[in-house]
Amino acid sequence: MAESWRLLDPGPLPAWKQMALDKVVIEARARDLVPNTLRFMEFSPHTALVGYHQAVEWEIDRPEASSLGVEINRRITGGGAIYMDERQLGWELCVKFDSTRLIRPDALYPQLAQVVIESLASWGITAQFRPVNDVEIQGRKISGTGGTDYHGAVIYQGTLLRDFDVEIMLRVLKLPIEKLTDKVIDSFQKRLITMRELLGYVPEMTAVKHSVQTALMRVLDVDLTPSVLTEDEQRAWEHLAPSYRESAWIDLRHMPELTGDYPVHILTHKAPGGLIRLLVQTDAHGRHIHRAFITGDFFVYPEWAPLDLEAALKDAPVSHSALSAILAAHYQQNHTYMGVGVTDWLLALAPLYDHNQEGSL
Repeated sequence: MAESWRLLDPGPLPAWKQMALDKVVIEARARDLVPNTLRFMEFSPHTALVGYHQAVEWEIDRPEASSLGVEINRRITGGGAIYMDERQLGWELCVKFDSTRLIRPDALYPQLAQVVIESLASWGITAQFRPVNDVEIQGRKISGTGGTDYHGAVIYQGTLLRDFDVEIMLRVLKLPIEKLTDKVIDSFQKRLITMRELLGYVPEMTAVKHSVQTALMRVLDVDLTPSVLTEDEQRAWEHLAPSYRESAWIDLRHMPELTGDYPVHILTHKAPGGLIRLLVQTDAHGRHIHRAFITGDFFVYPEWAPLDLEAALKDAPVSHSALSAILAAHYQQNHTYMGVGVTDWLLALAPLYDHNQEGSL
């Protein structure tokens, strides 16, 4: 007999209300107060969202966003900065491990990407899963997915491009480009693909939601029942939502104030699971790490793992052997990074030390 899940579809909402609702629903599911839940997400006004581990000042052009009326907010999940407008569909699952056949968070990625793949198949569109967390059509991205755990439950989110304004995205997100040109716009358009481009028209939002709902029931063998928030969830949402429009949340991760005369190093590395970005201050001789600040578009369980790593790196010797030991110990403490291993961190930190003269450090 198929398991009964609920379906929530609150309609278009501003980003701060959507992010607060993420928190409310996953918390209720983690406490077994509600069943597994599929929730559709529509954003109005359009918004730029950074991942939980990212710093807004490194990812979004605030003045440009303000001039275009684009809201800025932060997800409770990892991943990279994205632009969402009224033409895109967001969706999320709040599920509990022990009540489903999905045992590990990373097992969700390929299986729930299949929901998008089968939804698109109902429109005659053939798509494929690309690890770690994308759905593509002939190498062009049409859906990104990702999630995080929350006290034994998992919140897993996805997007589906019905239509998309690449130019606004490029103006708002700080992407590695020198200037906005027709060539740049064309390049990004070739990396992304929309249902409008594939079908020749923009499908109705209601119809796209129905295809996702139908695919999820088939892929996971569940029944979905249209529902609304419980009274407790509604009260919690009304209480919590205002805090998600405050700078304390939006700028939760921000570049620290640099103190003293410590040398500053900006380090990046593209791992299979996403970009690692570090701001590191060392002592004057570069022999010890004074402090480290970590951001990036990776996914990790639990979400506070990068903070633990920052603490572990404080005062660490700048040597391959010492950093390897610190990172190995970090990973042994049930910190699970999707597609980011110890070697990736060492490659990011490599400019701080000399592989050939480690003994001198």
